[in-house]
Amino acid sequence: MKLLDRVSSSVANRKRAIARKLMKPFLKYFYDTHFVMGSPERLKIGERSALANTIFNVSSGNITVGDRSIFGQGVMVITGRHDFRDGMRISLDPKEDDGSWGGNSEVPKEGFDISIGNGVFVASGAIILGKCQIGNHCIVAAGAVVTKSFPDHSIIAGIPAKLIGDTRDNN
Repeated sequence: MKLLDRVSSSVANRKRAIARKLMKPFLKYFYDTHFVMGSPERLKIGERSALANTIFNVSSGNITVGDRSIFGQGVMVITGRHDFRDGMRISLDPKEDDGSWGGNSEVPKEGFDISIGNGVFVASGAIILGKCQIGNHCIVAAGAVVTKSFPDHSIIAGIPAKLIGDTRDNN
């Protein structure tokens, strides 16, 4: 019986090894697919972070993501802004129109940085708008719209997002 168990275990291990090789390209695509709008140098991603179909807009600031953070599908992390003057976008003023689609003259280049800590889970469909910081070991609920900073261990949900719990609580 022990010989049969060893043979069965060996076969199972070989099957797992083959499955891992076959799945590796798919998992790489699934967990490391993101789009950067703006200069890629303004985005810093920590080790072993998974960015499933995430959009990063670095038009108006830098974005930093800590180590081992996980992003669900369709997350948006946005520093980009459009300035308004006298109740309208600046580029709609004929004197300020530079011919670009979004009006480069109306998009601030700095000041809306976003920092996301280590071990953060950002669920699908969440939107994080700069300027803000999300501490270490936080959870951002699906569909949340984050517009301000939160400390370590925060559970964040809602539109606009609010603190609803602490990841250290054992509920």
